[in-house]
Amino acid sequence: MSVAALHRDSKSGTLHLHLDCCRVDNEGKTNDVHDVHIRAMKAAEIINARHGWEQPQEVRDMRKDEIAEFCEYTLQKMDSFNIDKYFNLLRMKGYEVKPKYDNTNGKLVGYTIGKNASVFKASAIGRRFMVSQLEATWKKMHPKPTQVKMRPASPSITPARPARPVAQTTKPTQSNSKPLPVATKTAFSFNVGGEMKRIWIPNTVKDIFLNEAQVPDSDMTAAREDISHVGMLLFLDMIDAATTVSESCGGGGSAPSSGWGKDDDEDERERARRCLQMAHSMCKPPQKRRSFHR
Repeated sequence: MSVAALHRDSKSGTLHLHLDCCRVDNEGKTNDVHDVHIRAMKAAEIINARHGWEQPQEVRDMRKDEIAEFCEYTLQKMDSFNIDKYFNLLRMKGYEVKPKYDNTNGKLVGYTIGKNASVFKASAIGRRFMVSQLEATWKKMHPKPTQVKMRPASPSITPARPARPVAQTTKPTQSNSKPLPVATKTAFSFNVGGEMKRIWIPNTVKDIFLNEAQVPDSDMTAAREDISHVGMLLFLDMIDAATTVSESCGGGGSAPSSGWGKDDDEDERERARRCLQMAHSMCKPPQKRRSFHR
């Protein structure tokens, strides 16, 4: 007669199976005890499979993998290798670690680690976690950066280029040197009555016509450039051309009298400003005359 019971350990809370077997069978024969532990494990596996419980070997392998993963994680987090620190970090997570020392010289030769009645030798969870391999495993996880040795650069020598022959020039003497001509007037071209006119304005007054022309009034259709052109023509005594240009841009002001011209003692720049004032008046639109009806 045999009895099987599922039991939870009082300390770890781990479930395990108890078998209570009688060596005398129902026929009165006595069973031998050959390989009784192996036969008991096979019987337990049959009972576990019949009830859908996990097999002990599956649970053991699962716990062994969990311990191996945490041992690897602990080594990765260590900044420097110290086996005592390694053991303490494992104990802080609830693992039981028992070092084993040589009785003759007291040297550390191994250790066991476990939790909840599942205890393993270091070699069982992985050879890389054995005492003799543990520091080498840590070094593989923390490789040192390789330093690349640079050879000193050899000074590069650039071959010197042959000097080009420099042509010697002789300075011109005062007898054969001629002074360059200096421009005294600037040319302007614009349309006068459908014909392009080209005039020359002295450089001494050019800036006055370009920069001091009055801004047209709000009722004027002439542009500032038109006023400058009319002023230039008046400065050159081209009264008819100045009148034509002023009328073409909407002007209807009175043209200068026949006595228009340069006074003997008048400065050219002042005369240029007087021409601009007259050009502004000529470019104004004609005034509308009021008609009176009875």
